[in-house]
Amino acid sequence: MEKLTIVLFWLALISGIASSLAYIGNFVAKAERRVHTYTAVGSALGAFALLLAVIFIRANTLGVAKTAGPFTIRIIFAAFIIGVFLLVESIYAGKSSKVKAFGMVVMPVAVLLQFLAWHSYGVTEELSEQLNSYWVGIHVTFAVLAYASMTVALAIAIAYLLQEKQLRAMRGKKPGKIFRKLPSLEISDELCHKSIAFSFAFLTLVVATGVIRAEMLPEWSQWFMDPKILMAITTWLIYGGYLIVRESFGWQGKRANMFAVVGFAVGIITYLIGNTGIIPSIHSYGGGLG
Repeated sequence: MEKLTIVLFWLALISGIASSLAYIGNFVAKAERRVHTYTAVGSALGAFALLLAVIFIRANTLGVAKTAGPFTIRIIFAAFIIGVFLLVESIYAGKSSKVKAFGMVVMPVAVLLQFLAWHSYGVTEELSEQLNSYWVGIHVTFAVLAYASMTVALAIAIAYLLQEKQLRAMRGKKPGKIFRKLPSLEISDELCHKSIAFSFAFLTLVVATGVIRAEMLPEWSQWFMDPKILMAITTWLIYGGYLIVRESFGWQGKRANMFAVVGFAVGIITYLIGNTGIIPSIHSYGGGLG
C-alpha cells in the first residue's frame, strides 16, 4: 500500500501544479479561457480527492500513531486549504466569477506544502503518552482547519490591499489588470471577513481542546507559561479583535484586511515555535506535529 500512497501523492502534486498554472494562466490572459477554468477547478478537485485518499490509506494501513508527523500534517494542511478555497469559490461563483482569481495564490501555497511534505516523508516519531489521545487528534484537526482558513483569508486580504493601492493610484486613469481581474473590493472584504470568522471559530476550538488535554496531564500543569500556547492565544485575540472592531465600530476595508495579514504572521510564528528548535515548547513532539 505504500507504493500506492506514493503514486497517489505524486498524482496529487501534479494536479496541484496543473491547477496553479491554469489559475495563473487565466489571470494573465487577456480574456478568460474555458480550458484554463476547467483545468484549474478540475485539477484542484483532483488534488483534493487524491490527498484525502493518501491520508485515509496511510491511516488505515499504518495506524494513526505511526502516520503522525510532518508529512501527514502538511498534506492534511494542503488538502484543507484546497477544500476551503473550493468551498468559497463554489459559494461565490454566482455572485462573482472573479473569485477564482484567488486560486493563483492559494493553489501554489498548497503545492509548496506538498513539496515540504515530501521532504519530510518517512520522518516519523512514536507518539508520546501525552499525544496518544483522541483529544490531540481533534485538537490538531481543528488547528489545520483554522490555518487553512487563515491562509485563504491572507490571499484575499493581499488581493484586496493590492486592488485598493491600485485604485488610489488610478486618479482618473483606466483600471489596471489587477483591478479588472479580481472581485470587487466589497466582495473581497466580505470574503476575508467570512474566512476569518471561520478561522476564529476553529481557533477557539483549538484553544479549548488544548486546554482540556493539558489539564488532564499533571506534567503540563504549567501549560499557561508555554510560549506556543501564549502565541496561539495571541493569534486568537487578534482575530477576535478583528471581528469585534468590525462589528462594533464598522471597521472595513484596508484596516480590516491589515488585521488578516498581521494575524497570519502571528499564526506562522506560533506554528514555528517548538518546531524549529529556536524557542522550546511542550508542543515540540512529533517532529513538527504541533
